[in-house]
Amino acid sequence: MIRFDAYTATAGGVEPGFMANLLMTHKCPGDKIVSGHGYHGFQDRTALVDESGDAVAAVLWGGERVAGRVLFEVKGERTPDYVATLREKVSAHRCTRVDACADFDQEGIFDRVVRQMEEVKAAYRLYGERRGDWDDHPELGRTFYLGAPSSAVRARCYEKGKQPEYRFLHKPNWVRLEVQVRPQKDGREVYAGLPASDVWGASPWTRDLAARALAEHVDPHPAGTVYRLSERQTALRWMLRQYGPHLAAEARDLGGWDVLGLTLRSMLDDQQAERHTPKRRQE
Repeated sequence: MIRFDAYTATAGGVEPGFMANLLMTHKCPGDKIVSGHGYHGFQDRTALVDESGDAVAAVLWGGERVAGRVLFEVKGERTPDYVATLREKVSAHRCTRVDACADFDQEGIFDRVVRQMEEVKAAYRLYGERRGDWDDHPELGRTFYLGAPSSAVRARCYEKGKQPEYRFLHKPNWVRLEVQVRPQKDGREVYAGLPASDVWGASPWTRDLAARALAEHVDPHPAGTVYRLSERQTALRWMLRQYGPHLAAEARDLGGWDVLGLTLRSMLDDQQAERHTPKRRQE
């Protein structure tokens, strides 16, 4: 299953206290709330920290450069729950980073996925990087990166089960493949509503990798400039705000949304035919 593994978003016009309360929505026993200095231009930070001392989620606010904005970030296993809550409570946010991952647990899977990544690397002339001691100490865990560190889109495959905090599970074949996307410009609004599987549509090479490694068909959702898609969504949302009640009432009267769709299509066809029919000149 493809799911979110990290998510960062900004929002304006939202009280920091309201955002901080979101940290409590998925708090587990043993978690603590800690406060401190912010970063990324933000002055203050409140975080939810687990028993190991790692930050699960955090809210940042304050600072002249970011006046009126709040940043929310989450990573790890609780990310899907927090993303769902954020999208429900603060729908008008902008996504600045999102990771989507899938896990495997079978012998030889790391080598197989890395081969597929190397095939994509060659096909698209991408930057690749190995981390860890692959030759002498593979038992400590290996990682393969695809895409430059400065790129808006990057993928990595690593041996999750060999990380120190998970070795007690005795799952040496537990491997995670994930894509990291930093949407740009209007893409931040688009990515604020995409499901996790569609994050793999960030570029042609991530779609190719998903097809090879995940057997998922992923539609394109460019992480860079997406003016065409954004303008269309904006127009549709405006139309629904203006005429949504009328469309819903018409669907009820006609007997369903499918009938309404056919009716609207027929009306569009009639309008197009009228535009292309020459007007008769009056005598």
